Amino acid sequence: MTKTVLVGAGHLAFHFQNQLTKSKKFQLIQWYSRSIEKVTFSQKKLDITDQLYQLKEADLYLICVSDDAIASVSKKIETEGLVAHCAGGVPLDRLKGPSKKAVFYPLQTFTKGADLSFEQLPFCIETTAASDQKILQDLAEELGGTAHKIDSQKRAMIHLIAVFLNNFGNHLLHLGNDLAKKNNIPFEIFHPLIHETFAKALSNGPKNAQTGPALRHDQKTIDKHLSLLDDKDIKKLYIHLTYSIQKKHEQ
Repeated sequence: MTKTVLVGAGHLAFHFQNQLTKSKKFQLIQWYSRSIEKVTFSQKKLDITDQLYQLKEADLYLICVSDDAIASVSKKIETEGLVAHCAGGVPLDRLKGPSKKAVFYPLQTFTKGADLSFEQLPFCIETTAASDQKILQDLAEELGGTAHKIDSQKRAMIHLIAVFLNNFGNHLLHLGNDLAKKNNIPFEIFHPLIHETFAKALSNGPKNAQTGPALRHDQKTIDKHLSLLDDKDIKKLYIHLTYSIQKKHEQ
C-alpha cells in the first residue's frame, strides 16, 4: 500500500481523510493540523500531530493548506517521498525544500461535512519528474476520479474559469436570495428555475441556453427592472451583465 500523510485540516482535507480511510491501495498513516483540536476525532484510527518535524516517513504527502502557507509548510517537510500541494491557482514551483514535488488538484468545490461523490471527479496533476505521475494517477483512480496532466499555466486558467462558474455564479445566487428576502419572497420558489438553468446549460451549452430581456434587447423590461433596484451597486451590476450578454451574442 502507498503510505500517505495528510497535511492541513481545511474543507478538502476532511474529504480526503474520509476517502483515504476507505482506500485499499492508499494507507493514510498520519494527519497534521496546526490546530490539532480539528482532527482529534480521528486519533483512534490514525496518528495525528501538530508538529511538522514529527511527520512520519511516507510515499506521498498531500498538502491541503491555504495558498499562502504552501511554501513555508513544504519547506519543513523532509522526506524522500512525493510532496504534492492541492491548490488550483498555485504553481508547482511554489513548493520548497529538497523533496520530489507535484500538484494534485481536484476540480471541485468542497464543504466540510457535505456529502460529495468523487466519481468522475477531474484531478489536475503535475510533477517535476515524469516517473512520479503514476502515483497520482493511481490515487485519482482509487478515489473514483480521472487524472489529467495539466501544467501550472493551464491550471491557473482552469482555476480562473472555475471562479467564474462557481464563486461568481454563487454570488449571483446570493444577491438573488437577498433580493427575495428583502421583498418577502421565499427563495425556494426559485429552486426549480436554478436547477433547470444549469441543467440546460450543461445539455445545450451556455450560449444556446441563454434567454431573457438582455438577449431580446427588451429595453422596456430592462428599464422596469432597473427602476425596481435601489442598490446602486446591484443596479450597476445588472447594467454590466446586460451589456455583456448583448455584446457576446452579437459575435
